[in-house]
Amino acid sequence: MKKIILLHVILTILIISSSHLIAENTYIGEPRTIAHDFIELEKDFGASAADLAVVNDLINKASGRISLKKNSSTEDAVSTLLQIDALLKEEGFVYKQNYLLSTGIRKKTIDCDNYCALYIAIAEVMKIPLVPVYAPGHSFIRFYFDDGSYLNWEPIMAVPHPDSWYIQHLNISAVSIDKGVYLRTLTRKEFFAVEYNNIGSHLLINRKYGDAAVYYSAAIKFNPLFSSAYHNRGTAYYAMGRRKEALADLLIANGLDPMSYTTHNTLGDLYLDAGELEKAESEFRTTISLDPSYYVPYQNMSHVKRAQGKQKEADLWQKKAQAIRAKYGIKRNSRD
Repeated sequence: MKKIILLHVILTILIISSSHLIAENTYIGEPRTIAHDFIELEKDFGASAADLAVVNDLINKASGRISLKKNSSTEDAVSTLLQIDALLKEEGFVYKQNYLLSTGIRKKTIDCDNYCALYIAIAEVMKIPLVPVYAPGHSFIRFYFDDGSYLNWEPIMAVPHPDSWYIQHLNISAVSIDKGVYLRTLTRKEFFAVEYNNIGSHLLINRKYGDAAVYYSAAIKFNPLFSSAYHNRGTAYYAMGRRKEALADLLIANGLDPMSYTTHNTLGDLYLDAGELEKAESEFRTTISLDPSYYVPYQNMSHVKRAQGKQKEADLWQKKAQAIRAKYGIKRNSRD
């Protein structure tokens, strides 16, 4: 009988000790991750403690199932990244254009920036060597090996891609790469710039142009090479009637990313408003050459020709615009 009681006591102690061990290893939000910081920035836009709890839960689940080998090979890295992808899929997350991480967490619809924030959050706690990288209108993940080499990981598709794939598919110029605008590993501070840019865009689409400009300015402060933030702030200034400031920002954006068709188109709009028709036409033609499937510059060319008194040409450009729109639809800017 004494042996039974003693055994019961030992089991109780083991259970209590095990419970304490589990409690000690449970992540409850400290140290804070990049996802926690992003959600904190979004508290004025509906973010709540419940969103933080979801991130904590993800990290705890990741810690219990995701493995990372020391001196990882390419195959090991891919295996680790696929495990993170599988976890996010099991939690119901799917890709959809979205600006705010907290909104994506609640709706289970996240975009590339949100994906990267969750990957990095898991990596920060688990000490996985992941960093964010920025391309035109797009974020992805980079896994660094011990020798300094790396593997790019596309979180939307859950596949690796070399730098050359992004250069080709996202039409990145050598100028942008040489200046460090794109395909450069982002510091934590520079990744904050992406979040500020996203909050600005959330405000912009809600026509809160002044507030949006403030967030875009913060993004530029955190990353002075952030071409998208210059473009977006210029767009906000343009909507506010601050055309001189808009032009200055858009010219900077164009210098950083000369392949951005929307920057060229917006520059054309500014020149058209100012009556500088030759400059406007040049920008609209450049826009078309960069993306022939974007109907807006065709329509804008009709405005230029009409302002030049060339009605027949204006009508032809308008018909082209209608045909392009019918064929390709209304495109969302994929670069900013």
